[in-house]
Amino acid sequence: MIRRLGRYELLEQVGSGGMAVVYRGRDTALDREVAVKLLHPHLASAPDSRARFSREARAVARLSHPGIVEIYDYAGDGAADSYLVTEFVRGCTLRVFAHEVGFGFPEIGALVGRALVDALVHAHSAGVIHRDLKPENVLVHEGDRPAVKLADFGIARILASDERMTMTGALVGSPHHMAPEIVEGREADARSDLFSLGTILYWLATGNFPFAAPNPTAILRRVLEADFEDPRAVDARVPDALADLVVRCLSLDPERRPSSAAEVREVLDRLLAESGLERAPDELVAFLRDPAAFKAAFPARAVVALSARGDEALAEGASARALAFYSRVLAIDPENAEIPAKLARLTRRRRLQRIALGAGAALAVAAATAAVVVLVPRPAIAPPASAAADARDAAQPGAGASTAHTGAGALPSEPEPEPEPVRDPEPRREGDPAAAPAREAHAGQRPRVPRGDASARQHESPGGPPASLSVHVRPYAQRALLDGIEVARGEQLVRFSIPPGRPHVIQLEHACCAPFVREITAEEAQRIVELRVPLEPRPARLRVEGDPATRVYVDGKLIGTAGESQRAAFAIPVPSGAESPYEAPARIGLEAAGAATRDVQVKLRAGGEVIVAAPTPAPQPPPAFGGPQPAAAPPAAPHSDGAVKP
Repeated sequence: MIRRLGRYELLEQVGSGGMAVVYRGRDTALDREVAVKLLHPHLASAPDSRARFSREARAVARLSHPGIVEIYDYAGDGAADSYLVTEFVRGCTLRVFAHEVGFGFPEIGALVGRALVDALVHAHSAGVIHRDLKPENVLVHEGDRPAVKLADFGIARILASDERMTMTGALVGSPHHMAPEIVEGREADARSDLFSLGTILYWLATGNFPFAAPNPTAILRRVLEADFEDPRAVDARVPDALADLVVRCLSLDPERRPSSAAEVREVLDRLLAESGLERAPDELVAFLRDPAAFKAAFPARAVVALSARGDEALAEGASARALAFYSRVLAIDPENAEIPAKLARLTRRRRLQRIALGAGAALAVAAATAAVVVLVPRPAIAPPASAAADARDAAQPGAGASTAHTGAGALPSEPEPEPEPVRDPEPRREGDPAAAPAREAHAGQRPRVPRGDASARQHESPGGPPASLSVHVRPYAQRALLDGIEVARGEQLVRFSIPPGRPHVIQLEHACCAPFVREITAEEAQRIVELRVPLEPRPARLRVEGDPATRVYVDGKLIGTAGESQRAAFAIPVPSGAESPYEAPARIGLEAAGAATRDVQVKLRAGGEVIVAAPTPAPQPPPAFGGPQPAAAPPAAPHSDGAVKP
């Protein structure tokens, strides 16, 4: 017998959770398919919960946006049951979509995230906060114009803070995505939604959750400590602008997050346009209609768009901005043959500029010396040339629009002489706490860098001149930081000026490698003077597109199936015996049922990604006349998921 709630028939249950049960239903008055979300009796029976339910339902019902599941009706205050009636969305959750289809590139993940932000802009402008953003509350709608839709707006507010534990002991709200102020029991606002959005953007860009841990308690601890790895360290292809936006969204202090969802949307629109995705809503529809074709076409589109923007920046004299665009090209297409030549010209130009500036400075000093009778003693330490040059470069028009973030394989074509292996003149004992950051970086762990304003801390140091430390970096330092402040970019020789007093932290980063982090004092820097640092290469990533059942071999060793690589790329260490520690050839074997085994020769680059196509099974010949006929395949069951997730 079909259960009824007023004019709604409950046809089948499609989901259940700690707060409610979701049914596919039918509106008998309008003869249309709907979703009915029925609040659990132990919640509906509480007068306060019923009042909040009606209040939130009325607020959310005012929202009208293509990216938000529409509410048609809700139970009145005097109804025996508390329920919501919404449109029924045929499709799946974003979590399921990511597992079964995936996004392929951080920019495509950002394209999906941009649709969520657009829905938040509409909701926040109406004064409605979601409070429980997570991939399970995002639905991927199938149809003539596919879309992603936010569900369950305001539902978490139905429960009071002391009711957030259900009868089963489950926490209402995912710990992976809860803003720290909600964890601490404070009131949520629009900035809490931006924190949760940041966790989703991180996941869309890298495939990982920022605060992942073995259990909810450990997850919440990491949330409260803002303990997460830079997204660029998880996937070197993540653009700097996207990484910076995500880091801002995940700020522990709500005041440090973006000011609004509209600001987040603006950053994503600019990032997507730079990658050739200028009409984001239409591009999202194209991706959802044919994800495989869209992912296959994206690299070529992005390379054309980013190269053109890099050329424009170079013509304007904004070399830092040009380097940022060229680096993104190489992150997407490490085999690109044009960018290395452009980088070589850019490197030569910057060297000539520095030589000219240095000669001009020398002439100025000579003229000043000749004109002044009183002799002034020469300073003991000269300012670091690389830091000064990069400061001049960053001052060019548009240099701040994007930061350089070079992908794997983006090495300068005019390298410095090959650096020697690291020889620390004072080897540290295993128990020495000053060696811990370097050990963490070498082991692939997230390095710990002291927080706070480094410049302010330096003013607290005792007087005396700073010590100069020259560091030769292999392959080179995309970024060099002192106490968390960038001092050089794109250099193989980095000169640090170490203030006296307490220990300071130097950090060297390259997308292809694990960061090098070390604590050092001015006294140590004076003794060492020069340091050689070969960065530890990260594994390469391998994805195989096509038949998920295809078996994948690397140099004759079975490592898994194509389907596994589509869910999470295989991590392939770059062979240590290669001529270069940052790239090496490899043989990929692909074995699919009904197709001949195929070998593909590829080049693995540290931190880079290689995508190969699985062989297509050969068509089966028709059976001979009178022979046995193949059995008909059973009809596929329709794939549907309820419009509102519990």
